[in-house]
Parts: sequence; structure tokens; C-alpha cells
Amino acid sequence: MKQYAYGRNGGHAKGHVRDAFLEMIEAFIHWRPGEPEPTVEFEERQITLKEMVGLVWNCSDTLPSDYSDLFDERPGSYAAAARIMKRELAA
Repeated sequence: MKQYAYGRNGGHAKGHVRDAFLEMIEAFIHWRPGEPEPTVEFEERQITLKEMVGLVWNCSDTLPSDYSDLFDERPGSYAAAARIMKRELAA
């Protein structure tokens, strides 16, 4: 899989990256600790939550409000949502 790189100060993610991340948010919301790590299809293969958050780690694109509303902390960007999800995965 190609790595999707952003500049140090954030950046814009391609549409298919953002779409896959939104699917991961939905999988993440239904995931419970102790269950296998959620996966989604990305570029014709299944990738894990850890891989997916890495793709948007510095993405400053605004997260759609209907997805932001799914989090207690209301992340404003894809990057902020990725950090919340990674933190929950590590807990």
C-alpha cells in the first residue's frame, strides 16, 4: 500500500482517503475493546484502524458534523478524530 504523506503543518486528503476514514469511524463506533481491531477496505485491501488513522494523522480537512457528533470530544478535523480513535484503541 502506498503511504499517503502530508506536510508537517497538515494538509488535504484525497476523497477516497476521507471516504474510507468515515467508514472507519462507523466501524470504530460499533467496536468494543477486546474485539478484533476494526478494518475497512482501502485501495482493494482491508486495512486496520491503526493503518487508517495514519493516513489522516495530519489531515486538517474539516470532519463532517454528523461524524463529529459521534464523538464525545467533537473533533473538528480528520486528524483530531484519528488521534481520539488511536487513543481509545490503546486504552
